[in-house]
Amino acid sequence: MSEKEILHLHHRFTFGLHPIYLAAKLKLSRQDLVDELFRESERFVHLRHFDDIRKKKKNIGPLKILKMILKSRKDLQELNLVWLEHLSFTKAQLREKMTFFWHNHFATSAPFPVLMQAQNNTIRKHALGNFKELLFEVAKDPAMIIYLNNQQNKKNAPNENFAREVMELFTLGRAQYTERDIKEAARAFTGWHVGLDGFFYFDKNEHDEGEKTVLGRTGKWNGEDVLNILLEKPMLAEFICTKLYRAFVNPSVDSDFIKQWAEYFRNNNYDIEKTLRYLLLSDHFYDIKNRGVVIKSPVELIAEYKRFFQLRLQKKENMIKLQRNLGQVLFLPPNVAGWPGDKKWIDGTALLIRMNLPYLFSGLSEFSPKDKDLPESATIKEKSKKPFLASLSYSGVKDVSHSDYWINAPDVSVPSSIESVSIIEEKMRLLLSLPEYQLH
Repeated sequence: MSEKEILHLHHRFTFGLHPIYLAAKLKLSRQDLVDELFRESERFVHLRHFDDIRKKKKNIGPLKILKMILKSRKDLQELNLVWLEHLSFTKAQLREKMTFFWHNHFATSAPFPVLMQAQNNTIRKHALGNFKELLFEVAKDPAMIIYLNNQQNKKNAPNENFAREVMELFTLGRAQYTERDIKEAARAFTGWHVGLDGFFYFDKNEHDEGEKTVLGRTGKWNGEDVLNILLEKPMLAEFICTKLYRAFVNPSVDSDFIKQWAEYFRNNNYDIEKTLRYLLLSDHFYDIKNRGVVIKSPVELIAEYKRFFQLRLQKKENMIKLQRNLGQVLFLPPNVAGWPGDKKWIDGTALLIRMNLPYLFSGLSEFSPKDKDLPESATIKEKSKKPFLASLSYSGVKDVSHSDYWINAPDVSVPSSIESVSIIEEKMRLLLSLPEYQLH
């Protein structure tokens, strides 16, 4: 594997490879490098920021629910920062990158941080597992049911929102079903609710037991039956592989490769790990036409800075403001379709902020963007706790208790001359400010 191929692999399927590790990886084969990525992601850590009050096995009363809703903005921001730290520094980089991908695929935003944390952990558990299991788990996820109004889906008043998005956004894509299919599937999902204990439950009294016809199949279907019918459709594998391809290979899809890859995905019972290995071991993935063509999402960009330079902002709320102004806030997708990505990440304002980040993080710049959710006087102005270049010594991740994280990374010596340091700092800022740095 060449240096460029190794960097390409890690740019796409991790949140960045620190240069100090590159030399050792040059000795490994493609198979060894791919095996290493999966091996490092076998062991992983769930987010445990909020105590799961549901585990107390009792109903959460109306007053508790109201308090959770009122506190949700602040708590979601806390959860956001915990996950951002986790995906920046966890050793299980491949799993976290796929958790991030599925977070956008199954885009959800609910005013219950405990439920959003639970969903995030469910996705993390199945991120490299089986898509069928992941689909079933997320379809019954309390945050998802609340977000897509299936709580209101009852036999005498069906709500079609959940059924529509399951078909359009999670499995088949547009134009692969009829409105009749949506209406019939909605009847099958009646009774899929969230109890006052915060867990999924099936309410038989609200379920439509009648006969339904979904995608040409007729029976007394329930929600699980509908999901199985969807999984039998060849288009599902092609739809998922196309989304994976656009996110990790190239926004311009290669139809021939997609067809072969989707067939492999389907023939291997929707095994995500095997399907990713197929891609990562292929010559197609490393083709020069697929390098430097994917625009980094805001979260990927921020995580890369944090990972490489050990950045810690003194005011954590400014990291939320930065995400918001770049157009991507974890746990707050714009809608159920998620973030559109690609060129949508870049407009005049966002590109200016992106190119200004090296100066912002080194304390040499400030910007005062208007924010719809914040007072106009709100600014993002922070200095690193360390000089910018000193952060490159990468002395190890601080204040992290899990052995899952890199703690003993080797030091990199820096020039002793103040003048030399200053020159190198400025060169690095200029390099990181290049438009090309926005691509991977």
